[in-house]
Amino acid sequence: MTAAVETDRATGELHSANCGFTVHRTGQLEYAFAEEGGQFSVDLVRYLNNSQSGVISTYLYREVFGVRDRLHWFVHMKSPHNYQRLLQLVDHDRDYQDISTLDRLPGKGGGNWERMFTPGSFQENILCPQHGFGHPPEGEIDPAEVFADPAQYQTAQPAEVQLTTATAGAVLLRTGKARYELREQCRYFGVQWADYVNQALPGVVTAFLYEEIFGRQDTLHWLIHLRSLEDYAQLEELGRSDAGYRELLDTTRVPAALGGGNWGGLFVPGTLQDTLLVPYSTGTH
Repeated sequence: MTAAVETDRATGELHSANCGFTVHRTGQLEYAFAEEGGQFSVDLVRYLNNSQSGVISTYLYREVFGVRDRLHWFVHMKSPHNYQRLLQLVDHDRDYQDISTLDRLPGKGGGNWERMFTPGSFQENILCPQHGFGHPPEGEIDPAEVFADPAQYQTAQPAEVQLTTATAGAVLLRTGKARYELREQCRYFGVQWADYVNQALPGVVTAFLYEEIFGRQDTLHWLIHLRSLEDYAQLEELGRSDAGYRELLDTTRVPAALGGGNWGGLFVPGTLQDTLLVPYSTGTH
């Protein structure tokens, strides 16, 4: 059982489909300490989920096609106000501090997490479910508690088959920069593309669109949840052989006054990037 799935089954908490606010953190492990750093990360995620049940849920992933030994944390909450709970843990929680300060390198010169990660490699992006596309039923979501309508309402895919950061066997993180003057058309295409994939591959793929806030304006992020790493092939096959998918891509989306064209004209060239992640499990090195 992977760390990401284990923590969700233990707590039944927030995830990419039902949260209102996500902190996506990345960090690079030192190659010499990768195994110890991974175990530290698993221990910390498990403690966070147990101590913050119902408020914050965190899932740990690693890159499989990308940078070796780079970790990704998806920290899900209803609102940024809940981030204060993490700050309180860092400053006041003895158990949290014990996990962070434990000597995990007794045979390698000693040290804790500060030696395990490359200095300056931690980075955070804030992902907000794309607003304006799909709305929850009246009274189902309290806007005073939830920062934005959760991503699960973007799609017609039934909730019972939706894959999330808690249950996926792999996640394709896709990032792209919308052209400022075409940002509305770009967002519409992003949600439309995700829902087409969701309806074509229920139980195999679930894709949601998020926008980066407190960061680069009009930077969009898709979390494309796969049932397993092998199911990436089904997503690729959809693009090659499905007529409706091809029609979706070929549809004119750029106004004639701006030069015309399909989806490709909506994005700043060279900004679309895919990173494939799998839930972290110990013993992978």
